[in-house]
Amino acid sequence: MICANLQLTDYIADGRPGHDDIVVVSAPLSEVLTGEFDGAAAVLGLTAEEILLAALGRTIVRTIGDGVVLVDLPGDTERTASVYPVELLCTGPAVTSASDMLAAVHRSVSALALRRMVPEDAHAQSSAAVLLVVDGERELPAEPAALGHALELRAHRRDGVLVLDWWYDSRTFEAYTVEEMSEQFAYGLIELTSEASAPVIAGSELAAAH
Repeated sequence: MICANLQLTDYIADGRPGHDDIVVVSAPLSEVLTGEFDGAAAVLGLTAEEILLAALGRTIVRTIGDGVVLVDLPGDTERTASVYPVELLCTGPAVTSASDMLAAVHRSVSALALRRMVPEDAHAQSSAAVLLVVDGERELPAEPAALGHALELRAHRRDGVLVLDWWYDSRTFEAYTVEEMSEQFAYGLIELTSEASAPVIAGSELAAAH
């Protein structure tokens, strides 16, 4: 069984962050990269959540290093009142190809699909340092869920482009660490969407069968 083994934060702080501890770095993608992201989701047969989760894994490799981190996914993106943890393997292309990375994330998220429909399986709190929330096509500015995560990545639309808001606990992260993540995310996303072979889901199911 794989366990989280990578410390994502710069520091460790006791207790949940207060309102004044939370800082946001907002990073809109370009129109070109947004279009590539949308096209890749359709061609690869993956959800926006799955692609963003895999891109987060590549981002962590580029900024922190290799390892496994625990990421919470919400059961209800309207309220984000409960979370479901998933283990994210963070490795570079020399270790895990783009297709394999996306396929692994797809399998992990698919395994949670039924559980995310059952409120009794949700967690009000989690030991995960990260929360990933995809707000879809809503044009409203995203706000943090305030569930106590050191880092909360919210993806939403603004003026037709995908915007990534990195809400972080300033007690546990240096500003430059999160800023570097926000910059590297685009490169990780490009690497995945440009190098992955379609259809990822078919390849994932074939690999699982063997």
